[in-house]
Amino acid sequence: MKRLRNYIEKWGFTGLRLYIQKKNIFSKYINFRLPGFKESIYLRHNTSDVKTFDKIFLEDEYDFDPGQAPKVIIDAGANIGAASIYFAIKYPNSMIISLEPEKSNFDILMKNSKKYKNISCLNKALWHTKEPLYIKNPEANKESFEIQTQNLSPGIDVIEGISINDLMANFKINQIDILKIDIEGSEKEVFSHNTEWLEKVGLIFIEFHDRKKPGCRESFSKAIKNYVIQIQNKGETTIATMKSS
Repeated sequence: MKRLRNYIEKWGFTGLRLYIQKKNIFSKYINFRLPGFKESIYLRHNTSDVKTFDKIFLEDEYDFDPGQAPKVIIDAGANIGAASIYFAIKYPNSMIISLEPEKSNFDILMKNSKKYKNISCLNKALWHTKEPLYIKNPEANKESFEIQTQNLSPGIDVIEGISINDLMANFKINQIDILKIDIEGSEKEVFSHNTEWLEKVGLIFIEFHDRKKPGCRESFSKAIKNYVIQIQNKGETTIATMKSS
């Protein structure tokens, strides 16, 4: 009942309808439109989609004042696009680049973000270099797909890995104002190699996955030590304010 009360306090009657839809297990999708949304958002029943939505829109995990309106936002591990849409609504004049490697998640990301012209979606995985990658655990929950460099399961599609440096070059970016990273352990590799781009990042939202891949937090801490001003935590997310902010 606490969750229902939170939904109603946040969104009124729309929140009540959303809560009822969540309980309808016979529907494939939960489909609704909240105030400020350009279109309806789709969540899949019996997946982690609702948890992801609640974390971002109900619990406001990315509600943090960057000091000035960001121009460039990278959403690595975009999943169904909840964070990208949150940023697009909050910062309508920003350019948002959303990366999601897993195909079923990417399809929902495209469906959810199609009316937001400032969101560009890439079916790629953030990595430390450009190379072919594969989903390690294709049967995992929709928020828990991990990446590996070897294909150990027949029939798994190849995913293109892309680095921050290549993203910045491809999109002609000189500064990343917000970098959101939730990539299920790949942060260890991303922050272990070629991290000179950190001097061009203003704010980082990151979720660590040391339970899956030990050393993620350590890799991040070592990489940012000469660039960071302040670190704080909000829910599952660590927020790093960088010197470039």
